[in-house]
Amino acid sequence: MKILTLFSSITEVPSEWRQDFLAEWHHIRYLRARAVAWITLIYPVFTIPLITSKDFLIPESAFSHALTLMSPLGIGIFAVSAYLLFSNKAVSSSRDLKPRNIQATNIYLIGLITLFDAVFAIIWTDSGLNTPYIVGLFIYASLFYRPLKINFIIYIANFLFYIYYISTFSYDFSITNRVVAYFSGILSTGLALVIATSLFGSIASSFVSRRTIEQQAEILRTANTRLNLLANLDGLTQISNRRLFDLHFDQLWQQLGRSNTFLSVLLCDVDFFKRFNDTYGHIAGDHCLKQVAGIIEKSLQRDGDLVARYGGEEFGIILPNTGKEGAVTIAERICQAVRSLEIPHEGSIHGRVTISVGVAWVIPNLDILPEQLLKSADEALYLAKRDGRDCFSCFEVGVRAN
Repeated sequence: MKILTLFSSITEVPSEWRQDFLAEWHHIRYLRARAVAWITLIYPVFTIPLITSKDFLIPESAFSHALTLMSPLGIGIFAVSAYLLFSNKAVSSSRDLKPRNIQATNIYLIGLITLFDAVFAIIWTDSGLNTPYIVGLFIYASLFYRPLKINFIIYIANFLFYIYYISTFSYDFSITNRVVAYFSGILSTGLALVIATSLFGSIASSFVSRRTIEQQAEILRTANTRLNLLANLDGLTQISNRRLFDLHFDQLWQQLGRSNTFLSVLLCDVDFFKRFNDTYGHIAGDHCLKQVAGIIEKSLQRDGDLVARYGGEEFGIILPNTGKEGAVTIAERICQAVRSLEIPHEGSIHGRVTISVGVAWVIPNLDILPEQLLKSADEALYLAKRDGRDCFSCFEVGVRAN
């Protein structure tokens, strides 16, 4: 079953993630190739002097002259390693990986395998040992996993070279040695492919599991955000609801009390709204509230300011770091903004939809309860209604300032 999957596509990775997975996989190959390149860069420096020394040479045989090729092979290994390391800067993430990095990795791997095949050929002709081929193949399979595209070509080409070479240069070996060489080469290549495929399948499964968890976590975060939004949002006007108003008010009371800073509250009420509903119907009334809520929200310009539906046709506004002058300016702006909507209202003395605003402000401290600020804003709203509506009145907590 493992061998059959060698020719299949990456079916275990969903198509929408496949490009990201391949980018991550190429990055893994690139980093491992650089690690191997550092080893093979240093390797010839120690081995060439040993190979060229007279004491290291194997006793004279028919193929001992082949050992003279070890020095140029070591230089070749040094060259391909230096090419990968110094022609490309190290890339820290798959997002930064460029096509030239992948190309350099492939050139290095092909060059390295070719040179190691030559080393194997020299040792085979001199001693009849195929150990270098088997060891090199297993190292390659363990490091670079599944034969994907160029890797698969490397596996097959390497194996064909192995079969060709031992068939050509085994004329003086016994039949037993030839059989062992064929069998060990075929078995090691098959096992290497199975190991490579298994390791690649493992990393693909790990990638899919990680992405699935991330996707589920994102869905959960989105759902939680939506639930929090729904819990703090008024369904009709799509502004904050009373729950969020109270939470925000309590937090600011504690925060501004510590910093000795003003906190202002505005309570707004749509004038003669019951008459509006009786005249135009509840659907028109809902539409009116949406328009008023929207224009109030647009009248607030700072991120810390909050407007909420306080109840029915009432709206509450919290203005942190705002004293009398700032609060009065906002109140005037809201009254004018609602007038500018020009919503007809036959039941109003003004002939259009207007709003009354009560303004209160205070510096939070231990001698004043938070409810006193809200009560003062409510009393100021009552004064605005008593004075003819379509206006605002204001209270400083503890001091009446109409």
